[in-house]
Amino acid sequence: MRILSVVPKSYLSWGLGHLARLPLPRPLARLSVSLFAQAYSIDHSLSARPIDSFRSVGEFFTRDLKPEVRPIADGPVCPVDGRLRACVPLSPGGEVTQVKGRSFTVEQLLGNADLARRFESGQLWNFYLSPQDAHHIHAPVDGRIVETIHIPGKLWPVNDWALHNVDGLFVVNERVVSLIESEHGLVAVVMVGATNVGRIRLAYMDLVTNRAPWAPKKRQVFRHDPSLPIKRGEKLGTFMMGSSVLVVSEKPLAPCPQGKENSKVQYGRSFSRLWD
Repeated sequence: MRILSVVPKSYLSWGLGHLARLPLPRPLARLSVSLFAQAYSIDHSLSARPIDSFRSVGEFFTRDLKPEVRPIADGPVCPVDGRLRACVPLSPGGEVTQVKGRSFTVEQLLGNADLARRFESGQLWNFYLSPQDAHHIHAPVDGRIVETIHIPGKLWPVNDWALHNVDGLFVVNERVVSLIESEHGLVAVVMVGATNVGRIRLAYMDLVTNRAPWAPKKRQVFRHDPSLPIKRGEKLGTFMMGSSVLVVSEKPLAPCPQGKENSKVQYGRSFSRLWD
């Protein structure tokens, strides 16, 4: 913990990301991508492209999946391939338990007290993406994107070690928030940066984080007028490495499952039938 606290994580993430995206000679690219897939038990047969077509590990990491392997269900859908960490009903104050003894609030997560009040009777879902998972983030609902918020921050890991050791992990790390108005009320999709995930790229606008970690950073708010139509299952953005996504909704998207923490999930599945 003490060593990691003094490591320049933004620069480390930028440098490792740059190396991971460097195109390699085809024989070396095939070998490195194949070894990466084996190391993380990645089923590359689900990829929309053959494994030997990727020129770098970074390119393979952000692979598209074949559309037929992730059909989009009716109603609110899971936004990512990953693991469900938590589902939390929200109440006034919006406090969310990270782990026992560590918590954060929706206001801290979104950086806006007025905005947080809209979610006081809503719900929060927390998903973790490991190196094994596809790294696109998809819209959980049909609606219109009305605002995007970029909140600079740290780049702590978001693995289980960090969950238990970093206070307010999800509110101290860098975040990109996509706000979607929908028939379920306002839905905030929060993409959380992490070590080696110094770059989050949005699909619906020209925003890429951590392009230059040495440049000054400030909170940015982009109001979309006119708003941008989005359908559930459509791509919102991409992580360059594993990280976390939190979905905060004004109205509950489905009953919170019981005893399913740390279970694997797939994007496109209905929130109410994630494990059918």
